[in-house]
Order: sequence, then C-alpha cells, then structure tokens
Amino acid sequence: MKSKNKKIIAILVAAILFAVAGGMALYLYLMPQKTTVYVFRDNYEAGTVLSEDMLTSIQCDSKIVTAGSNADTSSRFVTGADIETVLNTGDSLRMDVASGMPLTLSMLSVNGGSSVEMNMDPSKIAVTVPVNSISGVTDDLKEGSRVNIYAAGIETTGTTLLFQNMRVLSVAHDSNGALTSATIEVTVDESLKLIYAANYSSVYLGLVDSAGYEFTEETEPTYAPTDTQ
Repeated sequence: MKSKNKKIIAILVAAILFAVAGGMALYLYLMPQKTTVYVFRDNYEAGTVLSEDMLTSIQCDSKIVTAGSNADTSSRFVTGADIETVLNTGDSLRMDVASGMPLTLSMLSVNGGSSVEMNMDPSKIAVTVPVNSISGVTDDLKEGSRVNIYAAGIETTGTTLLFQNMRVLSVAHDSNGALTSATIEVTVDESLKLIYAANYSSVYLGLVDSAGYEFTEETEPTYAPTDTQ
C-alpha cells in the first residue's frame, strides 16, 4: 500500500514539475524579448561630437513594426551591441536632436549616409529620374511632394500611368535654378519599372494632393490616341 502511495505522489510531483516547466516555457515564448537602445538626455545641436554622457539606455522590444512588417530593433536604432563601435568612431550629429529622441545611425555625419537616407522608408529604395520644369511640373517641386508618374511612349504610342501618389525624396537644380532631376521613393519592383521607363520612354510627373488624392481602380490606366482615319 505504501509503495502505491509513493508512486501516486511521484506521479503528482512529476505532473506539477511538468506543469511549472510548461508554464515557464509558455511565459518565455509569449514575453517579448528585450534589447537596449539609447535616447538623448538633453537637446544637442548638429555638429556636436557624440559621447556616452549624452545618452541614457532604455529597454524596449527587440522587434518593432515598420512599414507594416516586423523588423529587428537594431535595424533602426543603435543598440547595446553596437554602441561601443559607434562611440569609438568619434562621429558627430548631422542634425539637431531633442531630449528623449532615440539614437539612430541616420543622425550621425559619418555613419548616417545622405540626407535622403534619413527620410527613407527602410524597406524602399531611391531612384532618380531626369525631369525638367515641364516634365517635373515646376522648378519649385520639393522634397516631400507627392506625384503621379507617367510614361509617354517611345516604344509604343500612348501614355501610361505607372504609379500614383509617390513620394519625392529630393530634387536637383542646375546653376540657374532649373529642375534637372527628382529622386522618388519606390519598392524594388517599382524601381525596375521606373528605370526602364526612364530609359525607353519620356517620364512625366503629375503633382497631387496626398491628403485628398483618390487612386484609380486600374493599376496601369493607359491612354492611346484613336485612329481617326
């Protein structure tokens, strides 16, 4: 009888231990993993050399949602694994920062790349196409403008609406202030299409009001002149 009781007790203990282990495993699985990022203690001006005493560390989730999908926090922010390397470069701020802003590589003069990179969606790329004050709407086209992009056929007749409500990342002008090119934010697939159009068609931009613009139902509406003969 005592032997039977011992077996029952052993089974109960094993079940309790299994339940505890399972609960811990579930908790660790559901609990977000954490990583260390750094925020500025105060306001600092562009050109200030980055130093450790300008930063304070905080804990945040190791995964963030960007452009509708999950990404590693380290892909956007400087984390504990990278801070020593960043500080040892002696880099300086390329922009004014405010207290509480998280440190990113895009804020730094050497590591940050160009000003275009600072403003880009990390999941997209920048493509520059040649335009002028006519094909680019106006010499006053600016960073942040939204445009439709058209291809007026060279290989084929007609005009095709390639993309709608696209973001202009930057523009370039010649010495006289005339528009010479526009850099557009696109996906990889869109970049292939845009570069092809720039090489084999005439590219035109159409300025739109992003707040009120309504997309057409068709992805590539095309206009071709009818044969009147």
